[in-house]
Amino acid sequence: MNLRKTTAAMGGVLATATVLTALAATPASAGTNGQQLKFHDRIGNTYSINVIGTNQSGDLADHCFATPNTDNYLSGWWWKGTVEIYGSADGSCGSNGGNDTFLIHVSVPESQSGSDWTTFSD
Repeated sequence: MNLRKTTAAMGGVLATATVLTALAATPASAGTNGQQLKFHDRIGNTYSINVIGTNQSGDLADHCFATPNTDNYLSGWWWKGTVEIYGSADGSCGSNGGNDTFLIHVSVPESQSGSDWTTFSD
């Protein structure tokens, strides 16, 4: 191999290594396939919520979350599209019947910059 071919081959390897290093060092952008939810209980009478909607995999999902605080981060679940949220005055997510305090529909973007959280309130 002559010097020109060797230098060109080494340049290609170095460029590939640089790109791979840059990709590995770049953090994933926030919320690129759904968002987590944050519930702000402005009235103070909601102690659990049930979220029903599409998850990050495109499957229908539902989950009951305890909401004991004014600001509740509903972490570990990723949603996108329109989700139904039932608020409940107890910790049952309405499974006891008759305890719903509200029903709202929240539009959750599939992607957004700056935060993984979509905030909603009662």
